[in-house]
Amino acid sequence: MGGPARLVINGTSEQKLDLGGIVGHVRTLLEALEARYSRYRPESIVSVINQRAGSGVFTEVDRETRALLDLAGRLWDASGGLFDITSGPLRQAWDFRADGAADPTQIESARRLVGWEKIEWQASSLHLPTPGMEIDLGGLAKEYAADSVISLMRGLNVASALIELAGDVATIGDSEDSSPWHVGIQEPDGVGSLCTVQLSNAAIATSGNYARRIDYDGTQYGHLLNPQTGWPVEGPSSVSVLDSHCLTAGGVATVACLHSEENARAWLEHAALPWLMVSSTGIQSGPIADRMAAHA
Repeated sequence: MGGPARLVINGTSEQKLDLGGIVGHVRTLLEALEARYSRYRPESIVSVINQRAGSGVFTEVDRETRALLDLAGRLWDASGGLFDITSGPLRQAWDFRADGAADPTQIESARRLVGWEKIEWQASSLHLPTPGMEIDLGGLAKEYAADSVISLMRGLNVASALIELAGDVATIGDSEDSSPWHVGIQEPDGVGSLCTVQLSNAAIATSGNYARRIDYDGTQYGHLLNPQTGWPVEGPSSVSVLDSHCLTAGGVATVACLHSEENARAWLEHAALPWLMVSSTGIQSGPIADRMAAHA
């Protein structure tokens, strides 16, 4: 899913866990989710919907996919349109690949292809009405995958495990020594960690605007884009959120990073989950202090 993955499973001899079998099931699940939701896979449901944009052909989606799309709609509404899974066409103006470049002259034409509210629905089928429109579940699929792995392993009687997908972490129980899992929060623009948080049957997701940047007209811009203006946002450098589900934590963290720094704090306080935010004014945090094990 575009990043490193790590799986840790602890078990006692009495449990007689089939570790090889469990790892195989996890790999199969992750491969299936990537095949279903990656826009880089031409046969994925996301790619099929995008390929049919403007054709008048509706694509039926299953219950799982509809639930993810419904969540995307709720985040779009709650964020005032900042979280928009149809904002992919803005890549015409902002290419954040290693050899990419910026061309703001493309913003206006790209913005005409953006808008969650433009999606057409017929029962459990949807259609993108304009050629060139697209959806991208990349902002939700990785966190959903982490939760799905946790659910799978619980069903296989795993009592102690950690799954990390590109920095987003979900856990079952405690670590091997019966203490909470210790998970570091990366320092933006650095190689160390800001702090370490303790997780037990919990998840942490981090959203940031520092990993992929581009220089345009003497200014450095991050990869998170405002779908309403077409320009990169000027929000927090990173936001980490804790919850029992990685998907919830990730959604809250991503929306926070799409807000201005001032509005991000208000959003996080309203969400009422433990959080830590790095911005131009320094490090701020909500009710996460009791989870912090040690500062780096």
